[in-house]
Amino acid sequence: MPAADAIVNARVAGTGLAPWEIHRPQKWVRNLTLRRGFSGRVLDAGCGIGDNALYVAKACPAAEVTAVDVVPRCLEFAHAKAGIRNMRGKVDFVVASVAEADPSRLPPPLNQEGAVDVVDEARACYVSNLRRWLRQGGHFFVSCMHEDEQNPGGPRRVPVADMTATFNPSTGWEVEAVEDTVEELHPTFWGGKARARLFTIRRL
Repeated sequence: MPAADAIVNARVAGTGLAPWEIHRPQKWVRNLTLRRGFSGRVLDAGCGIGDNALYVAKACPAAEVTAVDVVPRCLEFAHAKAGIRNMRGKVDFVVASVAEADPSRLPPPLNQEGAVDVVDEARACYVSNLRRWLRQGGHFFVSCMHEDEQNPGGPRRVPVADMTATFNPSTGWEVEAVEDTVEELHPTFWGGKARARLFTIRRL
C-alpha cells in the first residue's frame, strides 16, 4: 500500500494546482542553463507538468531532451503546454517509473546503458538506474530539501552526509559541488519557496 504522501501526490500531480506545479522552470534550472549545464542527451527524471524540460529544450536547442514521469496526467498537461508554446516534438515525453528495476520494461532511451549525458532529477535518487543511464563522465543534478527547512510536511530533508554516503568514489560517483538554493512553490504554500541544496554529481 503506498504511503499517505504518495497517495496525495498521485491525486494532485498533473492538475496544475499542486504546490510544486508553478508553471515556470525552477530557478536552479534557469541558473544551470545560463552556466551551460545542459548539453547532449538530457533526461528530466520526474518531470511533472514539463516546465523544466520545455525550458531546457528551448534554451538549449542542441540538447535532446527526454522527460519522464510516472503519472500519465502530468504528461498530458506537459503535451498541452508544448502545444501552446509551439514546441511539439521538442521534448520526448515518456510515461514510466524511473524506479523500475527491470530495464526491459522501460521504453527507449531508458532501456539502454549510457543513453544520456545529463540527468536533472528534482525529487528522489534512483541510483541503480542513474548509473545505467548516465554515460561515464555524465552529470546528475538534483535539488534536495535542506535539513534546516522548518515548515511541516513536504519532501524528506536530505543532509549532505546522506548524499556523499551514496555518491562517492567507492560507489563510482563524485559530488562535484553543493550549493544552497531554493525550491520554488506556489505562493500559498510555505510562502512560495523552501530551502534546498543543489548537488552536482558526476559518474566516474
